[in-house]
Formats: sequence, C-alpha cells, structure tokens
Amino acid sequence: MRTVQIICCILACICVAAAAIVGAFLQNLVAVICLMLGAVICGGAMFLLRNAANEKEEQQARKNRPDFMNPPKEEDKTEPQDKDL
Repeated sequence: MRTVQIICCILACICVAAAAIVGAFLQNLVAVICLMLGAVICGGAMFLLRNAANEKEEQQARKNRPDFMNPPKEEDKTEPQDKDL
C-alpha cells in the first residue's frame, strides 16, 4: 500500500512539472489543463490510499490496546498449570 502511495505522489509531481513546462514553452492551454487534472487525480488517489492505510493501522492498534474499562471475566483468564511451585 505504501509503494502505491509513493507512485501516486511521484506521478502527481511529474504532471505538475510537465504542466509548467508545457505552459511556459508551448503555451498550449488544453495540454496544461489535462496535465493538471492528472495531477489532481493522482494527488487525490494518494490521499485516499493514505487514509485507508491509517484506518487499518488504527484498527490494529485498537485490537492490541488493553481495555481497562472492561477487564476480562474470571473464566476468560488463564490459570498457570503448575500450582505446586
């Protein structure tokens, strides 16, 4: 997931750079608009992927975090096997 984020970020940067070059040298407005639209789409995809990754990490953190408000019930606790020690 992280590599796709990086690829989208690089594509967005390339689109912005290409739009600046096309706009400065060729002065073709249609090409600039298409390149900027590509940059917006790649940037939006990067943010959507980042939010999805953050939600997954937060769910994993919630699973691993102990719940102090609801302690485990007595039957859920595991007893040590060697009581003779």
